[in-house]
Amino acid sequence: MIPSFTTILNTAKDLESLFGKVKDKLLNNPTEASAKLAEVLGELSLILEFVEKETVRYLEIIFLPDKSNFIPCRSALLSLESGYVTIKGYEARGHCHKIMNIYERYLDRWFSKVLDVQEAQQIKELFERMNTADGDMIDGIKEITHWLKDESEAILQMVDADQLDMANQQIKSARLAVQQTRRDIVEALAQLKLLQASFIVSSQTI
Repeated sequence: MIPSFTTILNTAKDLESLFGKVKDKLLNNPTEASAKLAEVLGELSLILEFVEKETVRYLEIIFLPDKSNFIPCRSALLSLESGYVTIKGYEARGHCHKIMNIYERYLDRWFSKVLDVQEAQQIKELFERMNTADGDMIDGIKEITHWLKDESEAILQMVDADQLDMANQQIKSARLAVQQTRRDIVEALAQLKLLQASFIVSSQTI
């Protein structure tokens, strides 16, 4: 199954869209919480970065005809096949839990003070959705780790049967299959990084 990461992507896009509408109000009323909002955006970015980085680690593998890179490519596949990437996925899980804690401790009062009632409520609902969707986001992380494990296991079978051309073709096919999803991830990540940079600058004006 090709991973889709619908929940993670939708959360990132909704966060970017909503904060894009109220960004000027928040930037014009900076507090110490500005840095905490930047931290939230950073935490969500780390989840997207994890997904992109691990996907690329698999897709960049290509066995050369002279086998000069055989050992490092096979080693990368062995690492992915072992499921070690799942451990790193669990580390990303911690970012999900941290987001709501930051909101409750630092952001809720700031938003209620600076934004109108409807805007503050929309943001609250988004953070609550992130909190309750934590399981879905973790499932998305599991989805990529399981996909990478299964893909690597299949490629290793080809490699060990000396079917390197077939292995390369399988990896190329996988790249096309996840191409749009990766584009969506990078686009969402870029927007989050831009927002994060804005609030980092704002926090430095206090």
